Amino acid sequence: MLFRKRPTVAFATTVWEKDWRPVLLDPGYLKIKQIGNHLFPFAETLLVINNVSDPTAVAAAAETHVREGTLSRFVFADEWAEEVLSFFRLSRLDFQIGPDASRYEAVNSDWIYYNALGPLTALFSSRADYLLYLTGDVRLDKPVDWIGKTVARMEKSPRFKAANLVWNNRFDEARKESYRRGWNFYFAKEGFSDQMFLVKTEDFRQPIYGEIRPDSSHFPRGDVFEKRAFSAMKTRGWERLICARGSYTHENF
Repeated sequence: MLFRKRPTVAFATTVWEKDWRPVLLDPGYLKIKQIGNHLFPFAETLLVINNVSDPTAVAAAAETHVREGTLSRFVFADEWAEEVLSFFRLSRLDFQIGPDASRYEAVNSDWIYYNALGPLTALFSSRADYLLYLTGDVRLDKPVDWIGKTVARMEKSPRFKAANLVWNNRFDEARKESYRRGWNFYFAKEGFSDQMFLVKTEDFRQPIYGEIRPDSSHFPRGDVFEKRAFSAMKTRGWERLICARGSYTHENF
């Protein structure tokens, strides 16, 4: 009898100047609320260090988590930027603010650029079949066993290319964004969020982020990563799974 290899899943999160302290200095935040509460044996756990003012201090904090086994490794996004942008066929000039940027604090073209560089670096450097990516300000306040069944569904139904939990317990919004509800999932023909995404690495580790569709204008601030990922998915007819069995919390630091 032939046994099919179980797909591997990597975890990745990103920190930057405004959130590295609560993410890395709180002993339970990264280990439990970002990683452990997914109840899944990740093949690796990766930290992307984005734009920070004191890289030495952040690296020291990250190294503590490596020694304790919470993190497999960490990388500095700036050190990978040239290779990452070349691979995805992007340039720093591609990251422009939108007409609504003035509504948000400190949003400029650098903010848009680093917003994308974090997940792009995680996708580029991940070594697993699937990648679960969370921004630093996303957590699970209680355990949710969802990744195994979600990967199994994505393997069975390849049209589903991205997945996430419900956001901030807004199950009504998840229902409205979907076209059907199953036992474990809402099924959606569109939608993408960089707050949390679970994707097959080989699908999203491609130069697919150059297009920005007119129907992606609802994404705020500018030419952000999630707008580009949304455009790539819509153009290719890729669909999204929203796991209906749990929620994550997104809370700006």
